[in-house]
Amino acid sequence: MNNLMDTYITFTEKKIKKYMKTLLAKQYDENLVNEYLKTYINARYYNIQNAEKPARAFYLRILDELEYKEDILMKKCEEEAQSLDEKQNTLNTIHNLKELFAYILFFDNVRNVENFKTIDNIKEIVSKMVQTANALFQTEISQSAEKKLYEEIKNDMLEKEIFLDKFDTDEFSLQFENSKFKDDIYFATLEQKVKMPMQYSESAIEKVYHEGIVAEDKLQVEYILLSVVVISDIVNGNFNDKYIAEFTSTLFKKKQKLDSILSILGNQALQDKISLNIMYADYIKNQKSVLEYTKKGYNFTITLDNEAKSIEDVEQLKMFKMVIVPQKLLLYKEIKSNKELFDNVILK
Repeated sequence: MNNLMDTYITFTEKKIKKYMKTLLAKQYDENLVNEYLKTYINARYYNIQNAEKPARAFYLRILDELEYKEDILMKKCEEEAQSLDEKQNTLNTIHNLKELFAYILFFDNVRNVENFKTIDNIKEIVSKMVQTANALFQTEISQSAEKKLYEEIKNDMLEKEIFLDKFDTDEFSLQFENSKFKDDIYFATLEQKVKMPMQYSESAIEKVYHEGIVAEDKLQVEYILLSVVVISDIVNGNFNDKYIAEFTSTLFKKKQKLDSILSILGNQALQDKISLNIMYADYIKNQKSVLEYTKKGYNFTITLDNEAKSIEDVEQLKMFKMVIVPQKLLLYKEIKSNKELFDNVILK
């Protein structure tokens, strides 16, 4: 199953390349465009930074990364150019292409035209971008081609909004519980909004919903809806909020099904923000499987239960980013009094 983040990013990459082909025409350099595109995507969607002191503003961090890539490409050109003319032409292309990429931030929800007093709409941005391309690459883009490019960009922006909206459902919703001790960590649970027949008690419905095959299958819905939340976060430049999602340990005995469900989260950006919650007793029984999927990039949060007998057991969990300590735990007071020993412990 394709994950939504890959689909969203692939669409973005495809469209940026198409814009660049229109803007550059015969000057289009596939290798250089790919170099800048990879850097842009890494900074935009994965928050990858190379600056020693990253800028506070998200758009500035992206521009810094593009400049960082420009420096690398220019150094490479200096070393590999066969002639002075080739070197100068390539250096000019490298710099000018970076200038064009800066406009992409307006079409990818990084910079908002409403924040600019001198710019009224996206159409003006497209016009300025075309003027820049004409000046730097002498491409002489016509007014009709500019109008077509504007319509395409406008439609692409709308399509990305619709893509996220289409996963809204009247049958399920996500509920979020904020961690008391860390404001940017949320426990996510899937709630059903379907009315069940009166002959079924609430306890019976809850049991079916949280056990067995239903508990396994509902994770597909939960992970898809949570992916939409994470993509929306990232689109808005929010890389801080983290989500602890439900998980059903019976899936460890059904590798094919587990692989299929986890493929929904098979993207680094999703994995960085979503962690799968398993009980300590289930972790002990499935350590090999947990380690296997951890190596594939998935994050697990361990919720302690009374199978954890000592502080030493908790210390063995330092490889996990988060360990949840419920207040009812027998070790709760002891862990709380020694909390400075653990960077990953979250008291609940």
